Amino acid sequence: MSDDAFSVSLHQVETGVVLAVRGDLDAYTSPQLLEKIGGISLVRGQVLVVDLSGTRFCDSSGISAFVAARNLAATAHAGIVLAAVPRQILRVLGMVGLDSLFTISPSVQDALSAHRAGSG
Repeated sequence: MSDDAFSVSLHQVETGVVLAVRGDLDAYTSPQLLEKIGGISLVRGQVLVVDLSGTRFCDSSGISAFVAARNLAATAHAGIVLAAVPRQILRVLGMVGLDSLFTISPSVQDALSAHRAGSG
C-alpha cells in the first residue's frame, strides 16, 4: 500500500482522545473507523477530537461514523470536536444539516486548548 492508504489512529491526551483519520473515508474504510470508535473509552468532561487533516474524501458512510462518534461522546457526557475539517467535508456536513451537530475547530491543538480553557 502507498503512503496515502487509509488509516485510523488513537492517541490518549490529558483531556481525552484524539482520533486521526487519514485517506479516503468511504463504505470500504468506514468499518475500520467504526471499530476504532467502538474501542474508545471516554469519561464525563473529556473530549473526543476527530482529526480530519489527512482525510481526502468522505461519503455518507463516513458521515455516519462521525455521528456514531458523537453518540459515543454524548453517552459518556463528553465533548466531540471535528478538527482540521477539509472544505469539501464541511460542505457535505452543511448540505445534510449536520454541521450544527459538531463543534468544528481549525486544528487539533486549537480544539484541545479550547476544551482545557472551557473546563478549567
